[in-house]
Amino acid sequence: MFRNWFSRLLARSERKPAWEAIPVLCYHSWTVNGSDYANNDHEALKQDLQILARKGYQVLPVEALVALLRGELDTAIVAGRKLVCLSFDDGRDHDYLPADYGAIGTIPGFHALLEQSREWLPLCIEGYRAVSFVIASPEARSILDQHAARGQDEWRDCWWEDCARAGIMGIANHSWDHVHDTLPEVQQRDNHKGSFHAIDTFDDADRQIAAAQDYINLKTGNRSMPVFCYPYGHVSDYVRDQYLPQHGAALGLQAAFSTAGASVTPQSNIWALPRFVCGWHWRSPQEFEDLLDAVLRGER
Repeated sequence: MFRNWFSRLLARSERKPAWEAIPVLCYHSWTVNGSDYANNDHEALKQDLQILARKGYQVLPVEALVALLRGELDTAIVAGRKLVCLSFDDGRDHDYLPADYGAIGTIPGFHALLEQSREWLPLCIEGYRAVSFVIASPEARSILDQHAARGQDEWRDCWWEDCARAGIMGIANHSWDHVHDTLPEVQQRDNHKGSFHAIDTFDDADRQIAAAQDYINLKTGNRSMPVFCYPYGHVSDYVRDQYLPQHGAALGLQAAFSTAGASVTPQSNIWALPRFVCGWHWRSPQEFEDLLDAVLRGER
């Protein structure tokens, strides 16, 4: 009798959880320095979507990942599946719209690539295929367009609502001004630029996160996704441990993402979920496949 009881207990302890690790991938639509994979995130995304389909993956909407972590989604839905989440940072126009790059040619927006992938890369559950984390401040985006981009008025918010309504790519909060080091002034009490770690008081966090959430909701017809993305991937201890846990719900936020270079697991801090960044954590189709295989082995 004792042996049977112990065997059942051991079997339960060795049983794998419904899910163990889900990679969240990040791309930047402003990375267009050529037409090849290593220098063009649009080409990288196109090939990566095909690789995911060939390897039997399904796309898990970011909002479903958050629901899973919050215990609001039945784990049976994801059990036994190879899943991936997709995200884009900074919200330049090319997340949604095509662009003419002269000798490189016309590149499709990320949105068009996602739309095409519906034919052969399935969703695990209904929702957005990806999220575009956008910088809210019009003034900051205008300056960044001139100094950190091509200066062709390509960092606008006129497409946000259409995009959110289309249901393929959601829009979410990437702070007010990214505390970007090319800006003359940022919303930080000491005008400290280039590091979101400096956002360590309620007032600074409110100016960077709450103000951005209000503006994005205004421009999307209250369709902002309930997630935040740390600029530069810099996880401010104050924002992670105090501001978002205490005030996130009131702002409509349920989770936040970094760029920590690891998979999301059931043990991940919901206010600092890691992501892998194209061009940083992988740079070629083979490195991408190696990354996916490492995740499946529990190594990433």
